[in-house]
Amino acid sequence: MRFTLLLAMGLAGAFAAAPARAEQAAPGTVPAYADENPVDPAPLKLNAVEGRVRGLGGDAMSMAKVSLFTEAGHALVATVVSDKDGKFKFSKVEKGLYRVVARVEGLCTANIPILVESSILAHRRLEITMQPKDVDKCSYGMAKN
Repeated sequence: MRFTLLLAMGLAGAFAAAPARAEQAAPGTVPAYADENPVDPAPLKLNAVEGRVRGLGGDAMSMAKVSLFTEAGHALVATVVSDKDGKFKFSKVEKGLYRVVARVEGLCTANIPILVESSILAHRRLEITMQPKDVDKCSYGMAKN
């Protein structure tokens, strides 16, 4: 029992030190799918699922919860938390259609459709801009070089 507790504490410390770490959800608290888009934009074409979360002024937003869901059925694939520079990364995402859902408490949830594929656009990253909820717009994402 003591060894298990020490091992768990050591693993928790490893997750806490890692940038854009995988989030360990409390039992029964799985990140929920949310879509506040008035109209869905076309999927952004990316080679990998990584990028940065920023505020309207361009400042990095740390501790943003970024979740990856399948397009079909909206099943949760993984959740990460952005680091102090707002950066996040999902490792080894299979090709296909997904939704990236980003949350920052007090701001509108971003829901970005993406298509992961091999392409010449390999160096593009997802830039998520978080903003307060408005009548006709919400937080959004763009693919940038």
